[in-house]
Amino acid sequence: MIDGTDSPVQHLRRLSAELGVELLAKRDDLLPFPLGGNKVRKLTAELASLDAAPDLVISNGAIASNHCRTLALLAAEHGFRSHLVLHGDRDGETRALALLDATGATYDVVSDPADIAPTIDARHAKAAARGDRVHVVAGGCHTRAGAIAYRDAAVAVISAHRPAWVVVASGTGATHGGIAAGAAQLADRPRVVGVSVGRIAERGTAAVAEAARWAGADVDVDFRDAYLDGGYGRHTAATASVVALGWKNGLPLDHTYTGKAMAGLRDMVGTGEIAPGARVLFWHTGGLANYLLEGG
Repeated sequence: MIDGTDSPVQHLRRLSAELGVELLAKRDDLLPFPLGGNKVRKLTAELASLDAAPDLVISNGAIASNHCRTLALLAAEHGFRSHLVLHGDRDGETRALALLDATGATYDVVSDPADIAPTIDARHAKAAARGDRVHVVAGGCHTRAGAIAYRDAAVAVISAHRPAWVVVASGTGATHGGIAAGAAQLADRPRVVGVSVGRIAERGTAAVAEAARWAGADVDVDFRDAYLDGGYGRHTAATASVVALGWKNGLPLDHTYTGKAMAGLRDMVGTGEIAPGARVLFWHTGGLANYLLEGG
């Protein structure tokens, strides 16, 4: 990780008492880089895997995605350019775009997701024709290097704290897949559950399994799409109530990522799937910027 440092593990005493389990949080929202969450770990690993420094990195995501914002900040820090192909409502997300503008990133905003790939191809071709060294990063940093980074982090954290369960927000797949691959290396392995933030089970499960294979493991993927609550970047009072519970007990959550994961965890405890008193590791993937951009 950045300068050899990592994120802390926190014992969530108030939430533990509220839920009736021993709840720990791996606070990747507190990695030493602003507002990036799990994208910091993955993108740092991805950039370190390159043979030469790029002139331009191209990627894609929603206008307010942690991935795109983190890539723009990393580009500004390391002195390469970033170009982002974004999808969403340009007029409705001006604050998120203002953050990207502040970093010097350039971007296209498309309304039809089918336009993402051809737009990336066109930008790549144009930059390569200028002689730029171009690197394209898959959306969400769904890459081999990102999955391996999470495998290694999971081995260290699970070995140290020995949870019975790990619960994580699952998006494009490399974080969840890497954690599952890390758990698979251990004799006393926990159950790793990914709570979907946007994908239905068939697509999400395939992406997580792919990432786990990149990290060296074939795993039985536990991917749950019951908490989509309207889809990526959308939510109702159901997610909002869980986000409020987190904040009132000292754990910042957001409506896009971690609130949905915590909703899944709470229900698993409520149904008895997770037994009372069990040690549970909640892998906090960030999302504070999304919470603030939404107005809290």
